[in-house]
Amino acid sequence: MPNRVNPSRILLIDAYDSFSNNIISLLETRLEGVKVTTIKVDEEIPELAIFLHPFDAVVAGPGPGHPDNREDVGLISQLWQLKDANMLPILGICLGFQSLVTAFGGSVVRLPAPRHGIVRNVTHHSISMFRGLGTIAPVQYHSLHAEFNHGAFAPGWTTVSTRARPSIGVGELELLAWDFGVDNQDSTHIPEYEANPEAILMAVKHKTKPFYGVQFHPESICSDASCRQMVANWWSEAQQWNQRHKTRRCRRSFDDKTAVRSSSHAQETSMNFRAIDRMEMRDDARAVSEAISGTLNGIRVPASTTKVRAAVISRSLPLNALKVPQICRLLKIEDGDAVLLDSEPHIRADVGSYSVIGALEQHSLRLDYHVGCAMIKAHQGHSVELIDLRNYDNGVFGFLKAFMDAHRTTSGNPNVPFWGGLIGYIGYEACLETLSIKTSYRTGPPDISFVFVERSVVIDHQNQQIHIQSIKPDDDDWVSTIASNLPTCAHAPQQVPSIALDSGIIDPDVSIYKSKIRKCQDYIHSGDSYELCLTNQAYINTRCMPNAWPLYLKLRSLNAAPFSAYIRLGGLTLLSSSPERFMRWTRPVATLDGNNREERSTVQFRPIKGTVKRYPNGPDRPAINLEQATALLSTPKERAENLMIVDLIRHDLHGVVGSGKVCVPKLMVVEEYATLFQLVTVVEGTLINQHASLSNPPSLTVSSQSSACNSRPHTPVSPAGSPEYLENSDEDSPSCRAAAHKTGIDVLAASLPPGSMTGAPKRRSCALLHDIEGQARGIYSGIVGYMDVGGGGDFSVVIRSASRWKSDTGNNRAPSQNRDRWTVGAGGAITSLSTEDGEWEEMMAKLASTRRMFV
Repeated sequence: MPNRVNPSRILLIDAYDSFSNNIISLLETRLEGVKVTTIKVDEEIPELAIFLHPFDAVVAGPGPGHPDNREDVGLISQLWQLKDANMLPILGICLGFQSLVTAFGGSVVRLPAPRHGIVRNVTHHSISMFRGLGTIAPVQYHSLHAEFNHGAFAPGWTTVSTRARPSIGVGELELLAWDFGVDNQDSTHIPEYEANPEAILMAVKHKTKPFYGVQFHPESICSDASCRQMVANWWSEAQQWNQRHKTRRCRRSFDDKTAVRSSSHAQETSMNFRAIDRMEMRDDARAVSEAISGTLNGIRVPASTTKVRAAVISRSLPLNALKVPQICRLLKIEDGDAVLLDSEPHIRADVGSYSVIGALEQHSLRLDYHVGCAMIKAHQGHSVELIDLRNYDNGVFGFLKAFMDAHRTTSGNPNVPFWGGLIGYIGYEACLETLSIKTSYRTGPPDISFVFVERSVVIDHQNQQIHIQSIKPDDDDWVSTIASNLPTCAHAPQQVPSIALDSGIIDPDVSIYKSKIRKCQDYIHSGDSYELCLTNQAYINTRCMPNAWPLYLKLRSLNAAPFSAYIRLGGLTLLSSSPERFMRWTRPVATLDGNNREERSTVQFRPIKGTVKRYPNGPDRPAINLEQATALLSTPKERAENLMIVDLIRHDLHGVVGSGKVCVPKLMVVEEYATLFQLVTVVEGTLINQHASLSNPPSLTVSSQSSACNSRPHTPVSPAGSPEYLENSDEDSPSCRAAAHKTGIDVLAASLPPGSMTGAPKRRSCALLHDIEGQARGIYSGIVGYMDVGGGGDFSVVIRSASRWKSDTGNNRAPSQNRDRWTVGAGGAITSLSTEDGEWEEMMAKLASTRRMFV
């Protein structure tokens, strides 16, 4: 029986899919005593057979591309060539399955109608890994399918019962399971699928070797329980094979050092939190304190080398009849830089129930970053200095994590989500940098900009409370002054001012956009992506407005949304009416068990994918109701769009919090907004840091029972060349120490860009979209929100928004220097089932919901 000291080891070869960590979680939670190590498909391993000696089995994972393309399958193609002495059980999933088929005489061709995010019945003969199972209902993600010459299926098979269909062998492979059209007449009503073959091969096994493969995805949240049992059955057969052949194949001890040279992508950890972990430990929080403590060439930065925690000075008052715009007027938010995260227009419990107003000062610290630059610009008053990011592991996100850790405090009101900290945005191109996708340096607004907020007013709309707060030392007078002046705000006018904008609107070109839709579908049909979230931009030229606050008031009155925002940082102005939370993480809650301390934080994602208009027949016709919208959003196409992003987010989250710590409390629920109905899912994970001793730093010492270690989604290959899994004892291994201090910022960096704005697999899809769109998205489809000094954070996706950039030179202006240019982005998820007209109309509907504020 496997045990903790000598567990069973499975190697996952990751082909850059966006579901791989879900497979790891399935293996580690469903299979007792199993630990999973993962390597990328393009690792340079000179002697793969020797490298595989420590493992009990291999899973060849899914991924984009074609099995005949060596760059797509990499190491997977070598697995099927293993000699008897080095052979071990292998399970191929999707691309891995297709590679197995092509290695033994089959071919892989395009499906006329690809299937992505679709649940279909799969039939089999209850043999091998399907033993004891009835018809299973897995999720399929594939544009290609396997077949054999001369046909693998005899005429008339689709007209007889499942159990009457004979199993067959083709060459060295035995065909185990199929998707028959006749078995799916009631499960998916998609006319396009009628063009597909009546029978599609779903599973095979080798007749004499321990090689297995399935076309479908058993790890998907919507695959049924039989799929998970199928994986357990495969593992049982794998263990039996290993037992029978233990004298022929002796597993090498994990004390042996097996050399492997990490490929260059694995060493690019500057901006990639998903890259293979570094083994050297650094105290980045100390580094950031030393770098910016006290003064930075004249800039005062509130940091402390000894991490003395600032107290939160606060005072609470009843909200009474006060509104957010009235409070903003008192705080002079119209003047200079400003940050407002506004939930008042559309209050929802646990979604948008707080508004946060930063009371900025002339000397408030602002941190700006441009992609491709290894520096952060630190602005304070009229001074600008540089912070060298080469001093921080993981670049800008390593700096942000260390900065927040250096300013951590625990003294505020636990019922208020924001005490002080960084408020700002991360643009889309900065998100791409986390995937190691190169984008050119652009003159224009920073790709990341945050301001350090020391004074704030937080409105609790659910409980009708106002919280005035400061984390500045001895700032009681400011708190008292604001508290005494707040009642006078109730008399300020609330009406939205009329604005004469003289707008000129430049909409996207319909023919160009439809040609991009066709390009997306070509990539989907070729197997390079499951879904591509295509976007475009409109430009609105208006008269020059020194202050955009009246325009924001108009937007919030037109588009009531729980994640509205008004941001002015430097020359960038953002007006947002976003309905979509990207990610929230709670402050860590510590518990004691003897000498052990455990900190838990809940991480939540809230992706929106699937949209219908409230007024589909025009504004002068009746709106549809929730029941009608639910019916429209319950089609396989709409649900597939949402499911693909849900599985992608589960993968991102599993990659940091570990196996078995992710759940989906709400799956595809329809929510109502001012102009649209949208399909929403909630994905949550538990981030656990466990420390063996209260006297030791959390990043250096972990108890032998550390949940952070046990939850590791994979055991990384070290940059030095030795697989870290070679350690017999987990508690002192560098990988455990590295895992011991994870925060919400780690999850944030590992999850960018927002999956609802990219598609899946994320990395390949983002690269394709970068080429197809041909322009930078900027702040649109990035994120905006806060990182709290108490350890929490909350960000929304920048959609339903408009942005303006006014540089010192004015070169961002419209052709006339007396005009401003606003950019409004919109888009939609392109799948194989998308129509050009339908996607154009959806994109324009989203565009119009924001663009109308300029009319």
